[in-house]
Amino acid sequence: MLNKTKMSFAYMHKPDIKDLLERYKNGDCTKEERSLVESWYLNWDTSSFDLSDQELLADLALIKSELPGKKGRMFFYYRIVAAAVVLLTLATAFYFFNYPLTSDKNQVALANSDKVVPGSNKATLTLADGSTVTLDAATPLDEINQFGVKISKSGEGRLVYMGDKNVEVTNAYNTIRTPKGGQYEVTLPDGTKVWLNAASKLRFPVAFAANERNVELSGEAYFEVTKDKKRPFRVKSAQQEITVLGTHFNVNAYNDDVFAKTTLLEGSVRVNKGSSQALLTPGQQAVSNTGSAVISVRKDVDVNESVAWKNGLFMFEQEDIFSIMNKISRWYDIEVEYRGDLKGKKYSGNISKFEDVTEVLKTMQFTGTIQFRVEGRRIVVMP
Repeated sequence: MLNKTKMSFAYMHKPDIKDLLERYKNGDCTKEERSLVESWYLNWDTSSFDLSDQELLADLALIKSELPGKKGRMFFYYRIVAAAVVLLTLATAFYFFNYPLTSDKNQVALANSDKVVPGSNKATLTLADGSTVTLDAATPLDEINQFGVKISKSGEGRLVYMGDKNVEVTNAYNTIRTPKGGQYEVTLPDGTKVWLNAASKLRFPVAFAANERNVELSGEAYFEVTKDKKRPFRVKSAQQEITVLGTHFNVNAYNDDVFAKTTLLEGSVRVNKGSSQALLTPGQQAVSNTGSAVISVRKDVDVNESVAWKNGLFMFEQEDIFSIMNKISRWYDIEVEYRGDLKGKKYSGNISKFEDVTEVLKTMQFTGTIQFRVEGRRIVVMP
């Protein structure tokens, strides 16, 4: 992970780089060297180098094939390997980090910290009568029948609602809540699939009405909405309302975040906030500020960044440390304390969500621009 502002630092010569990458390929790196290679994240313009497309693709494929593919490792595929290709073709010295590496002492301190494990699939379901059901891998779920709608758990652990489409229920709602350190997937009565991120809440009717499908969201969720032209699907949050017929989109609407973001992957959605309105096409993102009625639309966004959480990754693109630590604190269910001036630093990278938190922090600490200390379930962040 890199702070991509200035370029300075001691350099490595081509033979040293080749030796490091060769040892990485053969599995002979130390843990620190492996983290270093996997943390390469540079935005080089490869068109400025004398490489044919065939050479570039061949080298990318070779180096990418050596990167770990297991769920619990860090993934920095395309930008890492692109940087590595450039390194291998340069005869001159190469600057590959912005600031001096953090000291071994700091890395050892993190290595000796108490283990803070990542989150898991868990949630709480509140039924229409106010009773609650625990949803996790260890707790079996007996089939529940509410007003003719059956609720069960699939073999994959997903909560599934099944019932007659003609069933109409008035003022009967269910709520599924994920805690910090939890996520969960639910199939709603109309077949719509919803993935809830950590510290999120979804309220929905036991059976949808004949002319509309309304749900309420606090937090973050990814929706794959079943198409139904006669019944538009609406997602209401504290800041906005989203209307769709059938589509795939992600909504980030945490009450403690400054911005609410709706990112469209497939189909079309309309985002409303007060008198403002935005119609999105795939690859666009609607952003609204908590204190403003204006909706801005970002075009050609990296939709993978918005749904990375659903796919087991933290993905950061020029994000400040406060935004990053918000995501980490929700997933690992920890507190964060900030000390010193941490403004102005931006970071980019992809890291597996399923590592111990210290592995995530060590990768960021390799930039030399930031330090962490784990104190029980509190992380102290320092410049």
